[in-house]
Amino acid sequence: MEVLVILIDGFFTYLEVLPRNLYLRYGKGQRYKLPSCLFSFENLIHLELFNCLLKPPLAFKGFRNLKSLDLQHVTLAQEVFENLISSCALLERLTLMNFDGFTHLKINAPNLQFFDVGGIFDDVSFENTFLLTLVSIGLYVNGINDRNVSRGSSSKLLRFFVNLPHIRRLEIQSYFIKYLAIGKIPSRLPKSCVDLNYISIRINFNDLEENSVAFCLLRSCPNLQEIEMLGRPEEQAAVGPLAGFWGDDHWKCLFGQLRLVKIAGISGIGSELDCIKFLLSNSPVLEQMTVKPASSEGGWELVKELLRFRRASIQAEVIYLEP
Repeated sequence: MEVLVILIDGFFTYLEVLPRNLYLRYGKGQRYKLPSCLFSFENLIHLELFNCLLKPPLAFKGFRNLKSLDLQHVTLAQEVFENLISSCALLERLTLMNFDGFTHLKINAPNLQFFDVGGIFDDVSFENTFLLTLVSIGLYVNGINDRNVSRGSSSKLLRFFVNLPHIRRLEIQSYFIKYLAIGKIPSRLPKSCVDLNYISIRINFNDLEENSVAFCLLRSCPNLQEIEMLGRPEEQAAVGPLAGFWGDDHWKCLFGQLRLVKIAGISGIGSELDCIKFLLSNSPVLEQMTVKPASSEGGWELVKELLRFRRASIQAEVIYLEP
């Protein structure tokens, strides 16, 4: 291994150069503008940047062999971001965390298989991403604003899945479900996600639109094997109780392959219990459901409710976990 030490404004930044792999971490504080020479490493396969400002020279045509890109605490312009992604034709893994300078995540990557993003943004769209199988996406709360919550707009939920025909794992983190609730929410996606076997959803169980998104996704994934639902109880007092949504007869569907369910961060309100009851009564091969409330208050009452619920699977085990 070669280790290159660069002296910048009196601080040492360590740049480890492995064959076709580059890792650059610049200390806390002002973001470091990458020197133009780094964009000449055309044969890079893995690039990881932390606390950097990216401004490629005009002659930069992309990293033609790059397969893995990890950008954390970085600044780059919208056009730079789009060109960077689209010019890395072999890109398979993309991680974006705590970025600024652009607000539209436009992902054009024909070989992309893994996408993990968390930050503040206004919009996300996929183009030519038919190999993408794992998506983990989180939108921080102040990324939802008056500009993008127009209910008359086209369905974000439908547009999100158009270019994800082979997605296998989906993690909806932070407040991204609020983004998916923008526009008309269908009861089912036009094309089922037949390859999707794991889904994790962070949700306010007292929000009708968020519950509608969750139901649409569950109903559109016939081969789910594992479901994780994480409540946001701190928001539930802001709206009135949501009654009867998961209990309606016309919501019934069958999870023929679902074996594991995890429910966490709940407070025992009606909509949460209705969702648990819905999953138990529609999962004939379920093996285990774990329930972990946000606090210990009312724990015994919650346990008694769980014991009353009918289970479609005779082997289903319901486990209560202390918070």
